[in-house]
Amino acid sequence: MQDENETSRGSETSLAKAIRLLPIVAERNATGVNLSTIARKADLTTATARRLLQGLVDGGLLSFDPYSKIYTLGIGLFDLAGAPGSPRQFDSLRMNLRPVVEEVAAVSGDTVYLTVPFGDEAICIDTATGSYPISANTLHVGSRRPLGVGAGSAAILAAMPQDRRDRLIASHREVYGRYGELTTAEVRRMVAHWQTHRYLVNNSMIIAGVSAIAVAVFDASDTLLAGVSVSALKTRLGGQRRKDVVSIMTDALERAGFKT
Repeated sequence: MQDENETSRGSETSLAKAIRLLPIVAERNATGVNLSTIARKADLTTATARRLLQGLVDGGLLSFDPYSKIYTLGIGLFDLAGAPGSPRQFDSLRMNLRPVVEEVAAVSGDTVYLTVPFGDEAICIDTATGSYPISANTLHVGSRRPLGVGAGSAAILAAMPQDRRDRLIASHREVYGRYGELTTAEVRRMVAHWQTHRYLVNNSMIIAGVSAIAVAVFDASDTLLAGVSVSALKTRLGGQRRKDVVSIMTDALERAGFKT
């Protein structure tokens, strides 16, 4: 059976097979896991599993104790996870805002994103999906976009000092055109809307039929931290519901001790 399973994966590259071993080790990282268990869980022969595991050990992604014959995650993997720009860099903020993200998704029924500034870009560090049967999931944790691309990213941009904001918009002029119908003029429109209403709307500029509403998030000392956005079908974000969604976001953030 094991040989048949491995044959069925014949088109799978060695790299893909090796990557499949990492979550198997991670799941048992507290105690470690031996070769036979890894091979069985991955549907590989022990010889193939041993070869792939040795490559991961050589690369620092796994650690192997020659005495206990146990594999654990390597320090190199944790170094990569904590690299600049990694979502793990923002774990503390993500944990503090996780209840807000979950509440907004539960109350609105739509998809919620938490985005943070990183240089001239914005990184999605958390997301939650509501109960509405059609999900408008346009970002994933770790997704990076230029500031101004996407509602949460645009809210962060809008809350920045004017000189930096103008510089970023000018420098991203050509980049914006790669994202649907987004233009510099549209980014400036969103910024102006935020300045007046403290929220903004991305009205199907990037993905047809999908809109998003976002607010900027500040701490008690008015330091800009992030953008929280709700993404949904355009038909679900019109008229009064826009104001309702904004209220859901701002109320949840204020109860958690943040400002918008």
